[in-house]
Amino acid sequence: MHLFWRRKKESSPNPSTNIPVDTPVNVSAAPLASRRLLSYQTASLHRIGARENQEDSFGFANAQDVTDIKNMGLLAVVADGMGGLACGKQVSSRTVNLLLKEFSCMDREADMAVQLRDSFLRTSQAVYSEFQGRGGSTAVACIFFQEACYFASVGDSGLYLKREDGICRLNREQNYCHELYLHMIRTKQLNAQKAESDPDAACLNQFIGIHTLCDVEFFRIPLPLQDGDTFLLCSDGVSGVLTEKELSFCLHAPSPQEACRQIDQKIQEKQLPYQDNYTALVITCGY
Repeated sequence: MHLFWRRKKESSPNPSTNIPVDTPVNVSAAPLASRRLLSYQTASLHRIGARENQEDSFGFANAQDVTDIKNMGLLAVVADGMGGLACGKQVSSRTVNLLLKEFSCMDREADMAVQLRDSFLRTSQAVYSEFQGRGGSTAVACIFFQEACYFASVGDSGLYLKREDGICRLNREQNYCHELYLHMIRTKQLNAQKAESDPDAACLNQFIGIHTLCDVEFFRIPLPLQDGDTFLLCSDGVSGVLTEKELSFCLHAPSPQEACRQIDQKIQEKQLPYQDNYTALVITCGY
């Protein structure tokens, strides 16, 4: 029996190839204090689309204070309330507020990856208890701390990294389509077209506020940051509409503000009659 909720989605792009979250990475052995620290620029895009209500929420922590970023890190989070359920906006807003609170209480000397994952689990349980299963939300969050990125996500909101001339999606959509992919791989009967055409393909099987959240995507090993890295956190009103080629073009803009402007322009150019709410956070790293 599958636990999922059907998202209202008219079309979905071809699935991207994700970076495995367990892939080992080389972290510089130079002491942090002896290295020049990266700085971060941020920008946000928040539009209602063709919907009657805005059910996306987002938040930053420490985005304006260099000292706070050095000592505590920078948090960015996007939550997309599920419009087919009640309380979509309330749940997404509550999700963001709870994750911001969790971030403020983290032990910076302990494992940040595990703490971020656990904060998602506690947030989902708190949302379920408060709304009694009447609402749900996706969520994707990044922590930038000590020259590394940690992320966690549930649902289908997107996380992308633009590095040099390439772009890749760092998280996977937690939906029935991906579940079918895994089943087909295990049974050696992979048929992507069959999975994508399944009527339940876009149904979410994990989200904030589900009775028992059991699968949080997260980096077990932090991703070392490089000068020029650009991150995009977005609701599926962006990732379900623009291709990776289009997103790459936007993220090559000279500033996060211009990247958000170009994302907005490309979405509006498509003039989709059922355009979902869309939210995008852009973070660039540089010396």
